Amino acid sequence: MEAGPDLLTVARERFAARDYRGAALLLDSAIQSGQGYADAHHLLGLCLALNDQREDALRAFDEALRLNPRYVEAYLNRAIVLGDLGRAGEAEASIEKAQALGAPDTTGFPTMVADRLANMHADLGRAYREAGALQAAAREFEAALALRPAFADLRLDLARTRMEAGEPGEAAIELDAVLERHPAWLDAMLLRGLAAYLSGELEQARAVWERASERHPEEPRLETYRSMLARRLRERS
Repeated sequence: MEAGPDLLTVARERFAARDYRGAALLLDSAIQSGQGYADAHHLLGLCLALNDQREDALRAFDEALRLNPRYVEAYLNRAIVLGDLGRAGEAEASIEKAQALGAPDTTGFPTMVADRLANMHADLGRAYREAGALQAAAREFEAALALRPAFADLRLDLARTRMEAGEPGEAAIELDAVLERHPAWLDAMLLRGLAAYLSGELEQARAVWERASERHPEEPRLETYRSMLARRLRERS
């Protein structure tokens, strides 16, 4: 048997050669060795279904969907197995879920495609940010948010980028949007206070960090920020 890192590749080769039993054994070994990705479980489900092990195949498809709830192919193949088992109602529900995920949303793309594109823009934005290309990074995060405006982690990434670019006011706008939906998110609260501090809005910074302290009393960064704020207030007086 091949070494661990090659198991999935070999399993796909065995599947292509229609050795479904051999592919299933390789996939099981790959999953046990820590390569339990959604794709591995999905391919295992196909192998088991083609070996007439339908109940085991369903469990494999269910595990793939647990790991990736937007896995359209897993829903479709699950529906086929359910139909073979005479479970027509469940099969129809699985097909409907696949159709819903595959239908275009407000972006004009199927849901799973829009999610993938948003994450690709975000990955590129993080790479630009790490390279110090902050304006390019901001453009990528904005492109990601155009596809998925409700992804709060992307908006937080954009806010961090704006802060690093010396634009605390712009960062504050993004952070207010995040906190409107997630008022107890510690990282967003800390950054919002910092954006206020850097903009000279010291009382607002104090208010944000006090709210953060009430919700997260054990957070060590808050003591540092409060000390920094106290020094700045003494300088002003």
